[in-house]
Amino acid sequence: MESLVGDPKESTIPGNVLFGNGLVIQFGGERYTNGGIINRALSNVRSGNFPRHLYPAECADFVRVLHREHRSVLNGVYDRFALASFEKAALEDFKTRYDALRRYSIGEIGFEDYFLLFELVYTKLRKTNPETFHVRGVLRRMFLDAVFDGGAIQLIHERFPTGFSEWLSEWDQVLTTNYDSNLDSAGAAGALHLHGSFDDVSDVYDPSSLRNQLSEDLLDGEEVDWSYPHLYSTCLLSYVSEMKSFSMTMASQANRGMEKLAAAYMDDPTTRARIDAFEGDDPLLRRMREAIKLKCADPDLQHAEQYPVERFREIAGDLTIIGLSPMNDNHLFREVVENPGISDITYFFYDEAEIPEVARRLEGKDVTFLDVRALWAELAAS
Repeated sequence: MESLVGDPKESTIPGNVLFGNGLVIQFGGERYTNGGIINRALSNVRSGNFPRHLYPAECADFVRVLHREHRSVLNGVYDRFALASFEKAALEDFKTRYDALRRYSIGEIGFEDYFLLFELVYTKLRKTNPETFHVRGVLRRMFLDAVFDGGAIQLIHERFPTGFSEWLSEWDQVLTTNYDSNLDSAGAAGALHLHGSFDDVSDVYDPSSLRNQLSEDLLDGEEVDWSYPHLYSTCLLSYVSEMKSFSMTMASQANRGMEKLAAAYMDDPTTRARIDAFEGDDPLLRRMREAIKLKCADPDLQHAEQYPVERFREIAGDLTIIGLSPMNDNHLFREVVENPGISDITYFFYDEAEIPEVARRLEGKDVTFLDVRALWAELAAS
C-alpha cells in the first residue's frame, strides 16, 4: 500500500498542514472530547477544584439551565431572539447539526454552542451590558479552564510516536486551531496558532498594549491573578465563525485606522482641531483622542496582532487537514476556498460521514479524502 506519510519536502510545491482538535483527542483521549471538556467543567465546580474568585460556581448551574433550553431552540421558540444577521445564520447552522426529535445529554451539545444558547436566553430575558458581558466572560473562563485541564493538555506531546514528531518537522508550515503547545514542543517550531494560544497573554491584559497605556482603567478594576495565565490568554471561544474571524482581524484593522488618524492629526490642522474637540463626557471619543495623541508621541505603539490570519491567507501549495471538524470554524474553510494559492487539499477524515460536508465546504478545490486512522497507524509504526 502506498505510504500516507511520505516527505512533504520531496515535492517542489510547498507543503502545509493544518491540525484541529482531533490531534489532541487521538493522543490525549476522551478527556479532550467535547463531552469530556463539558463534564470536567461541571465536575471541577462540583468538587471545588476551580478558582472561584475568577468564575463562580453558578456558571455550572447556568450551563444546566441552557441545556434545558436546547430543544426549545431547535423547535424555533427562540427564533425571534436571534437579532443580528450573524446570529440568525449561526442559529440556522445550529439547527442543522442537531435532531429536534431527540434529547441530548449536557455533554453532547458543543461547548461553544452553549454561547449561542446563552445569547438567545439573555436576549429573551432582556439582559444587557455590563451583565451580559460579565456572564459571557465567566462562562468563557470555566470552559477554558476545563480545556486547559490543570496543564495536562500541554503534556500530550509526550505520547506522540517518534515517527509523528519526525514527520512534523518536514512540513514547510504547520498551522493549528488548538490552544495547546504540543505541536511546538514536538518540533513544529513556529506553528501558527490561528485561534490563539495558552502561552500568549491577550492584548486586553498586556501592560504594554496600546489600550493599557490609556489613563482610564479599561479593566474596570479587575484584578488579574497570574496564577492562572491561561484564563487571560489569546484563546478564542465563540459560537459563530464570523465572530472568530472578526476577532482575528480586529487588531490589524485598528492599527491601520490608528495610523491614518495619527498621520492626519499630525499633518492636517482641521483634523487636529476636530479630534481635540472630541467631547470629554463621551468615553469612546475621549479614549480615541488620548489614543491618537499617544500614537503620535510614540509611532511604534500599536495593538498586538496576535492571530496570524494574514500569514494563513498567504499560504500556497498543497494543504493537508488533520483532525479539523467540518461542523466548526466555517471561516477557515472559507479562507481556504478563497485562497487561489492553495492547490491540492488532502483531508484526513475520522468518520466517512464527514466527506460530503467537507466536499461542500471546499467546493471548487481538488480534495483527496483519506482515513486518519491509517495515518496514525503508519506513523506509530515508523
